[in-house]
Parts: sequence; structure tokens; C-alpha cells
Amino acid sequence: MTTCKALIIPADQSQPARVESITADLETLQYLVRGNIEAVSGDDWHFYLNEEGKILGLEPNVRAGALVLHLTGDVQDVYCGDVVFLGETLDGDEADVPERVRFLAALIIGTAQPAA
Repeated sequence: MTTCKALIIPADQSQPARVESITADLETLQYLVRGNIEAVSGDDWHFYLNEEGKILGLEPNVRAGALVLHLTGDVQDVYCGDVVFLGETLDGDEADVPERVRFLAALIIGTAQPAA
């Protein structure tokens, strides 16, 4: 199992976005997004969200949308529910969320850093 630093952005804006170490397996990801996962990919990052978020009426994740807009210059969808950002290795395996994504998230939405 791979342990990675993930950026977790709750849809509920009263809950803080945070960086924490997670076991990046299917069970953990499903727990964090509260259902089956769907992946949205960027250059060296991707995030997971609940694949049925819109159907279930989950709250739009405005902060995740803002981060994607700043990372890519475009937003192709409305992302609903909590999201989990991770990085990836050259082989496509899960990795720590890239430092530049963490930095941008801190500037745009504010994030709590993991305890040492």
C-alpha cells in the first residue's frame, strides 16, 4: 500500500481544506469521497470525487473548481462533494500531491498543513 500526502478539499466551505497522509487505496479513497470514485486528471496531479455526486445532490465544491481553474485555466465541469488531490509517478502510481498544487491551494483557498 502506498502512503501519500493528499490535499483534501471538503465541499462544505465551513470545513478546512487540509493536507494529510493517507493510504492511497480504493477503500480509503471511497471513504474520503463517500462513494465510488471518479478521477479528474491534470498534468502531474489528479483528484478523486464521488462519481455520483451530482445525481446524489452533493454540494458543489467551489474551492476545488477554483483550484482547477488556476491550475489549468479552464473548468470543464461542476465538481460535487469532497475531493482528494494526489500526484502521480511516471508509471502512473499514486504519489504525494505536487508541491506547486499545495502552494497554489494555500494561496487560493487556504489549507491546514499536516502535523509533523
